[in-house]
Amino acid sequence: MRTFITVALAVLLAVTAVWGYRQHQEKERLAIEAENGYQQAFHELVYQVDVIHDRTGEALAMNSKDNLTPALTDVWRLTSEAHNAISRLPLGFMPFSKTEEFLGKSGDFTYNTAVRDLDTQPLTDKEYEQLESLYKQSADIQNDLRAVQMNVLDKNLRWTDVAHAAADGDEPRDNTVIDGFNTIEKKASEFSESDTFRATQIEKSVSDDALKKLEGPMITEKEAAQQAKDYFQFDAEVTSVDSSLKGASVPFYHVSVTGQDGEEASMDITKKGGYPLTFTVNRTPGKSRISLHTASQKVEDFLAKHGFEGMVMTNSAQYDHTGVFTYTKKVKDTLIYPESVTIKVALDTGAVTGLEAQNYWKNKKERNIKEPALSEEEAKKELHPKLTVMETKKAIVTNEEMKDKMCYEFLAENGTASYRIFINAENGKEERIEKLSEAEAAYRQ
Repeated sequence: MRTFITVALAVLLAVTAVWGYRQHQEKERLAIEAENGYQQAFHELVYQVDVIHDRTGEALAMNSKDNLTPALTDVWRLTSEAHNAISRLPLGFMPFSKTEEFLGKSGDFTYNTAVRDLDTQPLTDKEYEQLESLYKQSADIQNDLRAVQMNVLDKNLRWTDVAHAAADGDEPRDNTVIDGFNTIEKKASEFSESDTFRATQIEKSVSDDALKKLEGPMITEKEAAQQAKDYFQFDAEVTSVDSSLKGASVPFYHVSVTGQDGEEASMDITKKGGYPLTFTVNRTPGKSRISLHTASQKVEDFLAKHGFEGMVMTNSAQYDHTGVFTYTKKVKDTLIYPESVTIKVALDTGAVTGLEAQNYWKNKKERNIKEPALSEEEAKKELHPKLTVMETKKAIVTNEEMKDKMCYEFLAENGTASYRIFINAENGKEERIEKLSEAEAAYRQ
């Protein structure tokens, strides 16, 4: 018996050791994946700010509308990508709002300038001053980011250490990374106080008011939890339901769930009416096994199941092993771009892993869609003569005052680039122009 017990204990110890070693290996693997993700996001941020600075400098030297509009559009696009990169960094425990505010105002300024007719409304002296300020301020942020980047590389610093400090509620004031970002935030705060970009707040206030007007009964925490479980495509256990902070413009529940395989996800749902604003599955997809076309069918099933009716795909792109789709409301033959949602799909399993629907609910309303005053051919005459039109649709977009504009949407190319151009169907004004990447230009079916 004594021998048996000794052998049993030895076997148990060996099994425990093997299990512990495998657990350690798995933790190491996950830590490496997380660190790689943080490093990628940070280096993308540095690159995007570099290009923002370069493109702004180029714009200051341009005198041609044909060159200036794409340059400013690039800056607007890059500020959005920089926002995305920041959101993927473990900076949740420290304020970084002023830097994001600076990027947002820069994006608003360059977008609103790029979409207007610069032949009839060229840049004013004040706007050139604002562009020069953007150039100088982006240089300051660029230099500070490069300093952080150099320290990270030289000292072999790890972003996962920052993430662990954030998870533990600590603030490592002596951490080089945090010190660097605090410096950037301080400078961005000074930019904000100087009020360089006086971007309008019309869009935010109008959109918030629209979201407040959504109808429906107040839902309970239990109902919010059940709704979240219905959205996630795996057996989920609700781990927490938190209410938005007191004073939130639109009260909502934040629901966190965990799947049987350890997948974590979260969802924001309005308390009034139970409207889904966002949901995200925190999972890194494996190697792609399905096409974007197959993934789009998964999205359409998902939208139909959850009550998003009359939606058609207006954009698709692939990033690593994730498909990202934009679906837009279509009424008869007219696309309603304000009522659009963005959805992410893992291309290994086909599972929907993300939804962004805030703008959809903010802009959802009954619209009186009138027939265009201009014919398609009349509107086409307003395009640059070197453009070749590939496709035309009717569409409603909103201008910077958040007013609906009935347009013709032209998908056009000039041999080297593709564009989506919106021409006002009432007066022929160019309402908006978007330069498309190769993947985006191919979304039509």
